[in-house]
Amino acid sequence: MKSGAELEPALTSEDPEERRRAVEGLAGPASGVRPENVLAALGDTDWRVRKQAIELAVALAPAPEVLSSLITAFKPGENVGLRNAAVEAIGAYGTAAVEALSDCLPSLDADGKKLAAEALARTGQPSSLAVLRPLLNDSDPNVRAAAIEAIATVGSSSVSEAFDILESFARRDQEEAFVRLSALDGINRLGALLPWRSIERMLDEPVLERSALDAAGRSGHPEAFPALLAALGRARGGGVAAVLAALVDYARAFAQNQLILRAEPIPDTVVERLLELASPRNEDLRTRKGALVVAGALGIERIAAIAAEALSDARLLAEADESLGLLGARAVPALLARAAHADPETCAACIEVVAGLSDFQTAQLAVKEIRHWLQSAPAVVARAGLGALTILGDETCLATVSAWLDNDEVASAAETALAKLAQRYPDSARELARAAQSDGPEAHAAAVIHSSLPAPIRDSVVDDVAYLSLLLTNPSKAVRRAALAGLANAESALGVDAAAFALTDEEPEVRHAAVLALGRFRGPDGSLIGIGKLLELVEKSDDQELLSAALGALGEAGDPRVLPVLRPLVRSAPPLVAVSAIESIARVPDSRRIDALIEGLSHTEPEVVKASMIALGDTIDPRVMAHFGACLDHQAWDVRRLAADMLARGGGESATALLRARLGAEDNPLVQETISRALDSVSGTRHTPLPPRAGSLRPR
Repeated sequence: MKSGAELEPALTSEDPEERRRAVEGLAGPASGVRPENVLAALGDTDWRVRKQAIELAVALAPAPEVLSSLITAFKPGENVGLRNAAVEAIGAYGTAAVEALSDCLPSLDADGKKLAAEALARTGQPSSLAVLRPLLNDSDPNVRAAAIEAIATVGSSSVSEAFDILESFARRDQEEAFVRLSALDGINRLGALLPWRSIERMLDEPVLERSALDAAGRSGHPEAFPALLAALGRARGGGVAAVLAALVDYARAFAQNQLILRAEPIPDTVVERLLELASPRNEDLRTRKGALVVAGALGIERIAAIAAEALSDARLLAEADESLGLLGARAVPALLARAAHADPETCAACIEVVAGLSDFQTAQLAVKEIRHWLQSAPAVVARAGLGALTILGDETCLATVSAWLDNDEVASAAETALAKLAQRYPDSARELARAAQSDGPEAHAAAVIHSSLPAPIRDSVVDDVAYLSLLLTNPSKAVRRAALAGLANAESALGVDAAAFALTDEEPEVRHAAVLALGRFRGPDGSLIGIGKLLELVEKSDDQELLSAALGALGEAGDPRVLPVLRPLVRSAPPLVAVSAIESIARVPDSRRIDALIEGLSHTEPEVVKASMIALGDTIDPRVMAHFGACLDHQAWDVRRLAADMLARGGGESATALLRARLGAEDNPLVQETISRALDSVSGTRHTPLPPRAGSLRPR
């Protein structure tokens, strides 16, 4: 590492890159930076050197000698690069910079004061306001404008004080127009609201008009709307975007503005201009976006077709969707017309928007069109259509939805739609289910309806179970799975044998549904009727995912009879099964569960050990604390760290002794930190809420 003295010759090299590297070298801890070298580098003719010098000056903050050197750059001089670089660097010196600039302000010329104001803004310190105030009375309007801009920048931490200053300047008719503009822009940046009468006067001043439009849009005042409309009518060039932005702000500002927007008559010229600006012929994306939103807020129905078209343009999607949402149900006909001739993706997007916008009247039109499209539609359109019918459909849609149950790509959406419609129109749904034959095309629909409505669907629960049991021999795995959901929904002991039969099904998803069904059968006393079948499955099956599901169902039962079957799994089963067994055992209200969970601490897989510790963590038992102490020596660092946390939760002298004994032998920094923190927190018996028991290996 070279010293500052060794680097000084390179600072005056003719090669800019050599000078830059020399400045970079001055940042070293042993370089001994001289402030005059920093200042010279800040004034270098090469921008790369100046940039490196700024980084150096910032890194040296809050060095007083460097700060003093930076302040001298504001004295009169011809090196503009030096002054600008000093402004950028001085912001890092915070409060110290504010104090130093306050002392030197009286001796600066107008240019120096402007730079000082900018530097004060860069500090971001609220104390800058007091230093900036005297500059507001400076004889040079450029200094006053710079002070106002700085006040707006630092004013976010003291909005009320900053706003009072800025408003007083914005209202000064005798003040220079560009100074008032700085004040108005500052108010807008702060997000503060001016009184409408103040804004109204400014709208008539060409220099202030655009900023006044911004203020008018945020004001939410009823009289601002006609003024903004008038401004849109006469706006040209870049002014169009400014007025549209103000109108967008106005429409979004307050909910009551929607009433104002719709009540005010809109001149035809404004309507046509908005439609033209929103159309694809306009290549200015900014004004297209604004016109889409404003036209929707104004309730111009003709914008619906343009917005529907824009849904296929990712650049305009958000604004098109907002425009249609503002139009509400009035946009539905245009969306349906667009969907009828669009590509599948756009058609689906239109249908989804229709589902959210339709009212009673337009829903009937939408349902008619969607049902027609669903006679033959690609999967993406079918899913959107089924989703829409879930919201808008009536009892006549039950058959339409049922027809899609055999399509693997959309079967899930069809089942969801059918279930929702069945719950809304139970009588029609029951009629459909009762008419379905077990080997007929409506069997799948009947099974879904059985799973969605309270039993009985047929004459009695016995008849329901008999019918659903027949469906378990249906060739379609989807029908068999749905039938099991129907049996579970009936919650009758009569369905236990049928569900147990399905445990041997060739399809994994059917077997999984059978396990879930067995977990729902309850007796009059709330006990799990299918517990015997589930325990038999646990003892005989080697399907880990099925076993995990069965263990979850047994855990919900909380029955002590599960302990002898589950306990052997805790020590030696594969991790997925072992964690599920631990979580199930933890729910059993029997003291014997402690012994079973302790055995999980001997599993070879760290995730199982951690699951056991978490399950045991709320147990006040000396044996448990001893086993946690043994886990401090586990080969896996994350197990050791969790063991330290558990001992800290348990507290007591024994925990303290175990932790202290391990601290000296621990070589993992993360575990060391946890043990130290645990020792700090152990002070008598403690009980801290535990993390969730969900094992990380369990599928979701």
